[in-house]
Amino acid sequence: MSLQPVYPDESALKVAELTKRFTDFYSANCASNLAEQLYSEMQKFDSNLDTEHEVGGKLVSFGESITFHVSGISYRNPSLIIFYGFTENGEPVKLMQNVSQISLLLIRLPKLKPEKPKRKIGFIQNN
Repeated sequence: MSLQPVYPDESALKVAELTKRFTDFYSANCASNLAEQLYSEMQKFDSNLDTEHEVGGKLVSFGESITFHVSGISYRNPSLIIFYGFTENGEPVKLMQNVSQISLLLIRLPKLKPEKPKRKIGFIQNN
């Protein structure tokens, strides 16, 4: 009895490669990846503001202009991004958007509470 080398089935290799490509594509296009990139951009924008201003967002996709102070960002994979914040009147807001619909203009806004330290933007990790 002689031992023969065992070669993987060609179709199994193709399935494994396709699975890896799909997994890589899915990971790159998940809400979690986009949320991290948005958070990073918000941090960069914030780093250029003085202590009297904080990051604001202006929604440009609703036909009317809605402005809010951004306080946090989170996500729900595979495709939901969630922004948290406050209106000029201090009312809480929560904006949920599909990753394909994100259109948020970052703007400089005076702090809602000038006597308090500048608010940092929070990042909430989700499953």
